[in-house]
Amino acid sequence: MFKQRLIGALAYLAALTLLLGLFSAGCLTGFVIVTALLSVPAVGTVVKVGITIAVVFMVTALLTGLADRLYTAYREHKRVQKDVEEEAQ
Repeated sequence: MFKQRLIGALAYLAALTLLLGLFSAGCLTGFVIVTALLSVPAVGTVVKVGITIAVVFMVTALLTGLADRLYTAYREHKRVQKDVEEEAQ
């Protein structure tokens, strides 16, 4: 039983190390590609505009999601409050 747990833990550690290595390699590759693109003036401008649009879109999506969750929680609160008032009467 102990051997199986040890082998499982080592396999998990190896998989985690592999994923971390792949993540690091992907980040480094992306960094090198973006740096190379930014060094070309015309392409650099397009990349900067694209990154700006992507960031604005992500922030907008995040704020919209938060607003939707807040509105849903408010509606649920009002529904529960109405139910409590009806039961009290």
